[in-house]
Amino acid sequence: MAESEHQAAPSYPPETAGSIMVARGKVPTVLSGADLSTLKNLLAEQSHQYATINYIYVVDHENHIVGVFSIKEFFQKQQVRQHVDDIMRMNVVSVSPDTDQERVALLALQNNIKAVPVVDDRGVMLGVVPPDSVLKVLNQEAVEDVLRVGGIYHKGGLDDLRRLSVRKAVQHRLPWLLIGMVGGLLAAGIIGRFEGTLSRNLVLAAFIPLVVYMADAVGTQMETFIIRDLAINPTLKFISYFFKQARIALLIGLLTGILLAMTGYLLYRDARLSTVLGIALFLATMSSVVSGLGVPYLFRKLRFDPANASGPIGTIIQDILSVLVYFVTASLLL
Repeated sequence: MAESEHQAAPSYPPETAGSIMVARGKVPTVLSGADLSTLKNLLAEQSHQYATINYIYVVDHENHIVGVFSIKEFFQKQQVRQHVDDIMRMNVVSVSPDTDQERVALLALQNNIKAVPVVDDRGVMLGVVPPDSVLKVLNQEAVEDVLRVGGIYHKGGLDDLRRLSVRKAVQHRLPWLLIGMVGGLLAAGIIGRFEGTLSRNLVLAAFIPLVVYMADAVGTQMETFIIRDLAINPTLKFISYFFKQARIALLIGLLTGILLAMTGYLLYRDARLSTVLGIALFLATMSSVVSGLGVPYLFRKLRFDPANASGPIGTIIQDILSVLVYFVTASLLL
């Protein structure tokens, strides 16, 4: 086994990989070139001191990580392999100690690994974020994102109604609701501007919720993907990512638009109305690329939490775009 350093562990900022890792001495490490029979004896002697034993990390004499293999792989291959180098994988997924804990957990999910090693800027192994910490972070971050959307989570943490004053509770929630109200008024104003079109074709009113919902749903899906992908890869190439998502939205918009047009024709036997419904849904779905991708990316650039974009901001923008597209299409074709 590699020699562990007996020194005081440095302190790391909260919610980083360094703050939730277990030290190198608490996970099994072995020197490159060691034979498997020696490793087996060492595991039997020292397993009681390990905090996690899912993986065995192969290091050099300076404690740089050079490979990794699972305990399962060790027991499967110890009879037919001689050395740890024969069974180790060299493409080790690792993070620095100041990496945000959410990115650590998402990297574990993305790469289908249970634990994530932590290394310094020289590649020296400092420790490992164990499986229980990964699961805890995933649960914590998911809950925070959901509560933040509703305006009941802020930088100070969760709103505990048992201790929070009424004034503070209203202060934390009201801004989100006011934003939603302003957006609703704008959407109502747009509908009012097309009162003539609506009065001549009252059936249009019946499809407003459907068009708005479908565009919101597609936008929400894209928001979820880009928030996750930005967390996993902060250097995400937005332009190529944007166009790929746009192609997906294009196909979804075509399929759902054609389906709605066919359904509208079967219900009302009106070719112009069904054409309006199909085109409006297609264009509204395409507009969701703006709210679904643009808003979270802008939040990220402005150094705000992009999870906030999955709430009122993106929804309001998309609702306004959907209503506008719907009635402009109707006024031009009916």
